[in-house]
Amino acid sequence: MDATYKQKLAARLADWSHLLLAGHLLMLHVLAFGGWSNPAVHLLWVAAIGLFLIWQPFVAGERRISPRQGGILFLVVLGSTWILGPWLLLIWCGALAAAIGGRVMWTERRGERIGYLLAFGYVVGVTVFGVLPEISPKVVLDPLPREAFARLMPLLLPLLLVFPARAPQRRAGDAFDLFYGMLVFLVLAVFVLGALAYMLVGGVGYVQALFMTSMTMAGALLLVAWSWNPRGGFSGVSSAVSRYLLSVGMPLEQWLVHLSEENERQTEPADFLAAVMARLQAMPWVVGVSWDAADSSGESGEHTAHVHEHRAEALALAIYFRTPPSPSVRWHVEWLLRLTAEFYLVKRQARELQRMGYLQAVYETGSRVTHDVKNLLQSMQGLCYAAGQPGDPVELAGLLGKQLPLITERLKATLEKLQTPLIERGESLAADDWWRRLRGRYADSGIDWQGQAASGEFLPGNLYDSVAENLLQNALAKRQRQLGLAITVQFGGGVLSVSDDGEPLSPALAAAILREPVNSEDGLGIGLYHAARQAAAAGYRLELSDNRPGRVAFRLSVPG
Repeated sequence: MDATYKQKLAARLADWSHLLLAGHLLMLHVLAFGGWSNPAVHLLWVAAIGLFLIWQPFVAGERRISPRQGGILFLVVLGSTWILGPWLLLIWCGALAAAIGGRVMWTERRGERIGYLLAFGYVVGVTVFGVLPEISPKVVLDPLPREAFARLMPLLLPLLLVFPARAPQRRAGDAFDLFYGMLVFLVLAVFVLGALAYMLVGGVGYVQALFMTSMTMAGALLLVAWSWNPRGGFSGVSSAVSRYLLSVGMPLEQWLVHLSEENERQTEPADFLAAVMARLQAMPWVVGVSWDAADSSGESGEHTAHVHEHRAEALALAIYFRTPPSPSVRWHVEWLLRLTAEFYLVKRQARELQRMGYLQAVYETGSRVTHDVKNLLQSMQGLCYAAGQPGDPVELAGLLGKQLPLITERLKATLEKLQTPLIERGESLAADDWWRRLRGRYADSGIDWQGQAASGEFLPGNLYDSVAENLLQNALAKRQRQLGLAITVQFGGGVLSVSDDGEPLSPALAAAILREPVNSEDGLGIGLYHAARQAAAAGYRLELSDNRPGRVAFRLSVPG
């Protein structure tokens, strides 16, 4: 027999796994109905085990066994053949029923599922009608004919070939539900032992004991099925069991509460991480923890070979177990560590945002002060130019006497901004005083002043000074590019408007000038941007109220 023929035969048997199962059940049937008592028939047990090993869903069928494994398997088969009897067959029938029941859960096609259910029913029939009567002479099937079952039951086995089970497209080790198989084994064991106990204790016949036990088991299973997934408005036993199996003593919602508590209690990310890992260390199934982050590292407890690690960006968390953890425990621990890592990263990002906010405040204050200094230098440059021109010394002294004190006050306010970058001085000034001082600073600039301040009205002097200086300096710079430009300043009721009759701003520049720094031909391009932010922080609004040929106007007002 060459290797190609062996491969074809193995592939054909794998495609028709129900044929292997039917052959195994036939040999088991012969042994259960008295064949075990004949030593010559014991050879069927060896063949039955061989067919089961090819069919079994536990280990991948294409794997080769080592000589050591082959020797152990040979000793097991030899020993079980030597002690073969009804009790061994009873245990084997229970294990076979569990294997078939555990594989039913992985079937997707209806025909394949029906075939496995037929095989499961056949195993139960062999157990009830064949194996149990062989255990004790008191187990009698009267009035049922046991010989008829022995002859007619094998006629059902060809039906398995009507529902063929194709080779699954996955590893054989995955095609078995261990939990469901154990449940099937326990239910069958309770049914068999319950029937024997009911027969011996109640003093009734075997058939009657089977009937009463089956009815009792059916009622119990029906009650369990209803309580597992009820429809009366509560979640049922399945929810509680699933919660317990997946929580491993620490539900995710409880862990979220712990994380929230430590997040509020600890301000530093490093302290938060150490406190959270200490809580994990207190769990009974954890013997040690360790963590390694960008700003801290530490460890607690013992280090063992059974460890579960989680890494996220610059963070590494590890939990050590006393014994190897199951897949469900690893899955649960992975979620606990993921939540811990997310909370830590968010807390660290919040700290970084706080630091960046401080740096941004310093930057904005510095840039705003720089712009104010530029305006002061321009004013001083104008005074120096006026002082260098020939004229009446008395008028020049009067001009310097009025402008220098104002420039000194503005310079003092600018220095205060440097000393307290996060605090905006909002000193209130009388509106009429502020309006008079502004007109005095630009008395010789050829500006049309309109309106007047109301008596008893007050306004934030720094804000209005900053906005007015920026608007007027931009307008005067625009006049140098567009000769003969008329500039008008209107004030009244707390509303300040600066307009000119020059060319309008481009649509792109008009959309960005108050929302972000822009390219400027005369300055730094950030004056109006900072003025708008300063106005918004004080509860005011700076806007481009008009932008058309012959009228470009900016307005500072309180939003109505």
